[in-house]
Amino acid sequence: MFDVWFDGESVESVVMQQLETKLQEAFNLPATQAAVLINGKSHRIKRGCTADEAQKLSDQFASWGAKVRIEAIEHAVGSSAPGEEPSPNTVSSTSSLTLAAAGESIPTQPRDMTPPLVSTDHLQLEDH
Repeated sequence: MFDVWFDGESVESVVMQQLETKLQEAFNLPATQAAVLINGKSHRIKRGCTADEAQKLSDQFASWGAKVRIEAIEHAVGSSAPGEEPSPNTVSSTSSLTLAAAGESIPTQPRDMTPPLVSTDHLQLEDH
């Protein structure tokens, strides 16, 4: 199984404008949802699809001038047969996910280096 991701940060602004229209037409998306997908961040377009479906999406986005990232995902632990959903009793109760330490960058996401906005409206100088 594969996940298909769209990373908008590497796409030119002219292509992004065209892409918004193409997404609305091809997937019947409302304008607001299409705008969210092209906001320059990474978004999962399709989850758990076959290699053929992932390739079709990749080809479709390439025809619009944009690239997608295809990531292989692992099947759930404890599945008894291929294509069969695991029952709640057979899934491992321990998660392979871990939290990053405070301040550590997440390797799958670009690090945001923009300083936070700080409001100083409530501050005032006093004469002593």
